[in-house]
Amino acid sequence: MSKVFDLFIIGGGINGAGLARDAAGRGLSVCLADKGEIGGATSSWSTKLIHGGLRYLENYEFKLVRESLRERETIYNIAKQISKPIPFIIPYVDKIRPAWLIQMGLFLYDNLGGKTMIPKSKTLNLTKKLPNILKEKYKTGFQYYDVQIDDKKLTKLNIKSAKKYKAKILEYNKVKKAEIVENIWVVNLENGKKIKSKVLINASGPWINETLKKNIKIKSKNKIRLVKGSHLITKKLYKPDVAFTFQNTDKRIIFVIPYKEKFSLIGTTEVEVKSPENKKISEKETVYLINSVNNYLKKQISKKDIVETYSGIRPLIEDFNEASKVTRDYVFDLNTQKGLPLLNIYGGKLTTYRKLAEKALSDLSKFLPKTRKGKWTHKEKLF
Repeated sequence: MSKVFDLFIIGGGINGAGLARDAAGRGLSVCLADKGEIGGATSSWSTKLIHGGLRYLENYEFKLVRESLRERETIYNIAKQISKPIPFIIPYVDKIRPAWLIQMGLFLYDNLGGKTMIPKSKTLNLTKKLPNILKEKYKTGFQYYDVQIDDKKLTKLNIKSAKKYKAKILEYNKVKKAEIVENIWVVNLENGKKIKSKVLINASGPWINETLKKNIKIKSKNKIRLVKGSHLITKKLYKPDVAFTFQNTDKRIIFVIPYKEKFSLIGTTEVEVKSPENKKISEKETVYLINSVNNYLKKQISKKDIVETYSGIRPLIEDFNEASKVTRDYVFDLNTQKGLPLLNIYGGKLTTYRKLAEKALSDLSKFLPKTRKGKWTHKEKLF
């Protein structure tokens, strides 16, 4: 009789990888398949930050910010070799946001997550602390900290840990079809193999509804918006090891972050797209990012300074807000067609992947064998 796995996960991004690790470490049998390289899509196209989401406070997403700040602490603790706290400076522009609003936001940011090793925020004299970087008109700044991380390595370390706990990981192996046969999920892979599982998890990121419709043959109840975030990589724009949070007149922000010692990472945009394959930065996005930087820095940049670009597509649950205000929180759709569970994972962000995995396993617990081990991924280091 062929093996029946407890969980089959479609998608090897950070959410799928975190789930595989958590479940396998609890003693559950896990199989994960990805059509490409593990961590090779959306999870390697982020802004490379584990952060609380300072700007989410303006949308009153206090619960998400609190959870994200706590996770910032946890992930920094378990993945120190691929992460580091980095100071972010917000140059003050009175016409965009008043000083009291920024200070109130930073006070909440410092305290919502509870006890932390990450330094607290403070006000800076930019002329003294960071001379000759910003234009003369930017004299005051607000400093806070977040954690910079290697997003692709984070995904791969979760997979490495999952394998240690006997999870079966299949890269470059597309799921062609998943169906219920004799009261079990049967997953047909591109290589001709069939895998049986008690539970099916669709963690295919921006391809989630496409996977549901074409491969699982179920119509989604949730409408998603695909939002493209594009980045520029340039030669290093300044020497100090600090990042900047630049406010724009459209109320959006962009980051300029030291990147791999010799470069600066600039991002991100938020542009709605129709297809998850639309991953190329547009001319309009390029101009937007360049202009945003040139509004602040003394050293002006142009297209010739660009070394590389990349874009990632994020699937966000449709809530009929403008793209920058659509929630970054995750949403689960648990479908129990014919008594067999299918969990579809919508949204989410790099920072909260570990909590997402814990919540998913909690929601699925009645369909899975009892395990002697409960929550554990907050303690064991990733290496």
